[in-house]
Amino acid sequence: MKPVRGFTLLEVVVALLIVALGLAAAVELTTLAAGNALSMQQKTLADWVAMDRLAALRLAAGLPGAGSERGSSAMGGTRFYWRQQISGGALPQVRNVHIEVAASNTGPALVSIDSSLSAALVQSAGAGMSPAAAAP
Repeated sequence: MKPVRGFTLLEVVVALLIVALGLAAAVELTTLAAGNALSMQQKTLADWVAMDRLAALRLAAGLPGAGSERGSSAMGGTRFYWRQQISGGALPQVRNVHIEVAASNTGPALVSIDSSLSAALVQSAGAGMSPAAAAP
């Protein structure tokens, strides 16, 4: 009688268990990567909204006054909510600007930027634009 060659049931079960664990890890990594990609897309769009707000302040006819303002903007098919705080700078012709952008009106900020505006820069940026280009 020849010896029987093959795998035992225990060996097959252990091999299937190893394959199942490997596939579960691969699915989890794919899900994590997809979530990170969505998060990075949201942050990129929020950054564009913040930069758009800052550009609008720079293109304004004059230096903005101190105070806070809220609003929303659509970018990439998504609505984002921005908050801007303008305060006086070290000089009278300088304003400090803080802009935060969130995915919801009361949610945490996805992006936050700080910048300064100078009266000379705001006036020269707005003066170089034609009236048609400055209109929204």
